[in-house]
Order: sequence, then structure tokens, then C-alpha cells
Amino acid sequence: MQTHATPETATPPGRRRRIAALGAAALAVLTAAVSLTVPAEAHTSKPTIVLVHGAWADSTSWDKVTRQLKDDGYRTVTPSLGLNSVAEDVAIVSTALNKISGKKVLVSHSYGGIVTAGASHGRTDISAFVYAAALVSDEGDSIASLGADFTPSEAFGHLIFTGEPFASPAFIDPAFFHQFFAQDLSKRQAAVLNAAQRPLNFSIVGTPSGPVGWHDVPSWYAVSGQDRMIDPAEERWMAARVGATVVEFPDASHVGGITRLASHFTALIEHAVHSTRVR
Repeated sequence: MQTHATPETATPPGRRRRIAALGAAALAVLTAAVSLTVPAEAHTSKPTIVLVHGAWADSTSWDKVTRQLKDDGYRTVTPSLGLNSVAEDVAIVSTALNKISGKKVLVSHSYGGIVTAGASHGRTDISAFVYAAALVSDEGDSIASLGADFTPSEAFGHLIFTGEPFASPAFIDPAFFHQFFAQDLSKRQAAVLNAAQRPLNFSIVGTPSGPVGWHDVPSWYAVSGQDRMIDPAEERWMAARVGATVVEFPDASHVGGITRLASHFTALIEHAVHSTRVR
């Protein structure tokens, strides 16, 4: 069944234009546990939006999304991951969450989904999860095990290790970054992301996740239909496993959903906020 997001009358004009763009782009919304329709009435308080970046990136990958959220009156926090270990990154996000009062919405891209899964464990202040081409682990899952039944990325054949291969931090070869990470962006736009690329300690790929906190929290997932880093079929499987409401960006690269389609993804975050507000 396909549905489209519909805004409430109190939604700001800028947001109404972006929500309307969802329908104009004919994005397929698969109704799962929670509807994307905004409630007729909503509490005026807004949660803090915490956005967690993925591997081979830094917090600036969220710039377009955070700019639009701030324009709509949201407070945003973008922790900077060390990309050295899962435990360290979970601790970084947990510390950031502890410093924020009130409800939070956890938004993640790529490897950031594994981090938010762990950082949310045992918390009662997370009102929603929103994922963009994200890896969503359950306890015991690793990046490697999540992808075991899906097509692996050819980008793994174009890594530059800083030490022992497959046991040290690694970059995506800059000559192949545009091709695999951001093929739907212009060369100039991809070059900006490439310049911000940070190495991932490759041992993270095989590290199992600890306890997670997403089981009883509503979630939304934006699938990147042309992702060359994570198999889109894997993304759909993970979204179904968490019971997420799914939006598909059919022509998006791994990072296209949060850059080129930032307006659409921001609208999805705001739908999640409205749909989970406490009356």
C-alpha cells in the first residue's frame, strides 16, 4: 500500500512546501507500525534532534538537514564519532544524550545506526528513531553479519589502510569515493564530502553490538535505492525487522538521502516528531 505524508494545518509554510515535495516526487511510503500522517493536534514542545553520522564521514554530512531543522525551530546536536571502536562511539553518543534535557529523536546514517542502537539501550527519553541508509543492529549483530546474506559493496576493494590490511583504520580511495559513496551528487559536491572523509578502524566491521534500545520505540527508515555501500535489499530487510515506516528514495546514493534529498529527509524527521508527540 502506498501513502503520502500529509501535513497538519499548523505546519510552517516552509515545511508545507517540503512535505508537498514528498508527494511530487512520488516517494513510496510503506505503512508500518506508525502512520506518517501528522496528528490534528500536537503538543507545542519539540524534542532535540540528535543526528549521528556514519563511517567515512563526519558531522558536517548533516549540514543541509540541520540547517532546515533549525529553520523550523528545532534544536539539533551532531556528535562527532571517533570511528575507533563501537564501544567508544556508543559512549560518545550516550554522553551527548545525557547532556540534553527532555525528549530526543535519534537520527542516524550508515554505521551511525549501530551506534544509536547501543546508545539508546536502557533510556526512556528517546521518542523516535529515524534512519537514512543506516545499519540497524540487534544485540550480537555486526556490520559483517548484517550483510552476510546480501551483495557486498565493491568499495571494499578500494580501501586504503593506514596499517595492516583489514586490521587498521582505512579510507575509501579518494579516486573511487564519488563512484561508490555519492554517485548522484555533482563532482564538486562529492569532493566536499570526500575532503571530510575520516578513516574507519576496520575492526569495527566484525564487532558485535551490545544491548540495543530500539525494540519498543517507533521508527522511520529512508531506503537509498541506488546505494553502492549498503545493499538496498539489506536496508529494506533491516527496516522491516525494526517495524519501521519506510520511505524509498529510488535514485539516491548512499549519502544522497541526506544531501541531495535533504528536504525530503527533513520532512520525514518532522513527521516522526509530530507522530510521537505526547499530548
